[in-house]
Amino acid sequence: MPTLDTSRLLAFSQDLLLAQGVPGDIARDVAEHLIESDRVGYASHGISILPSYRRSLLGGHLHAGGRAECARDEGTRLAFDGHRGFGQHVGKTVFGQAITRAQEAGHCLVTLRDSHHLGRLGYYGEMATSAGLVMLACVNVINRPPVVAPYGGAQARLTTNPLCFAVPLPGRPPLLVDMATSAIAANKARVLAARGEPAPAGALIDAQGQATDDPGVLFQDPPGALLPFGAHKGYALGVVAELLAGVLSEGGTIQGRGNPDGVAVNNMFALVLDPTASGDSQWRTHEASAFIDYLLACPPQPGADRVQYPGEFEADNRRRNAETIPMDEATRQSLRTLAADLGVAAGALEE
Repeated sequence: MPTLDTSRLLAFSQDLLLAQGVPGDIARDVAEHLIESDRVGYASHGISILPSYRRSLLGGHLHAGGRAECARDEGTRLAFDGHRGFGQHVGKTVFGQAITRAQEAGHCLVTLRDSHHLGRLGYYGEMATSAGLVMLACVNVINRPPVVAPYGGAQARLTTNPLCFAVPLPGRPPLLVDMATSAIAANKARVLAARGEPAPAGALIDAQGQATDDPGVLFQDPPGALLPFGAHKGYALGVVAELLAGVLSEGGTIQGRGNPDGVAVNNMFALVLDPTASGDSQWRTHEASAFIDYLLACPPQPGADRVQYPGEFEADNRRRNAETIPMDEATRQSLRTLAADLGVAAGALEE
């Protein structure tokens, strides 16, 4: 797969956004977030998503200049409205304020409603851990059709409802869990379908409720559905994310808000904590480090290289992709088309 220069792709992404009337600071935040997603190994949330954002802008579902507004400030509890702005900018603003409040008070509970797609939640987890803080977050998705079937169900009733947990580990990359509660993310299915690659077994059913490895069924009429990861366990976590993010943010749940002509709108619930605010922080640091050492000392299974802790995957990819990012031809062609439509030079897409 070709690899492309990271700095040129960053500038190219910003140019694509600026050409659509996106303010400079928002374009920079969105582009940085997307490029970082590609760097850490999540192409589904990287710049490949820009053509779909173009459609969202044209359809009025995404507001180019939308910004986060604090709707309620109750000290250690903050509530924001995203006004359908780019989630990568809205989320950065929201978590920036939550991090400041947690540094001042030891913790902050924050909710967000009515944001366009927030992107990779791990980005915000890394914001928190860079400040020495712990983050727990969950998101639901409304204003688009449901795409995930409940456990035992033959039709979609939920969305991918991701969860993120981030913990700083002094001297190591942070522990980072960033996952959809579906077997794969919807954007991952989109990327696999574009590449003509199969989905993992147990990830999808077709419109008749039959198991399939064809990611394209998700985009047919009538559509198939993703399945929860881990059967009833992933389903239960998806329901929890739906209620925490949708109800506590006052943004609403998917029921009655599955707009067949809409695009993803995110609501979020998150908790940011300072692990040094009380108790014996030195003991906590030592115990966390000793536990990670204990995990890593586990002998690997036959065929496995070594045991890793959650977050090493992202850190390893970030080092590997420090200067260049791999990009498949289908994604490059989609971005070339977008660039041509917007009159933006696409030299960054060439090796």
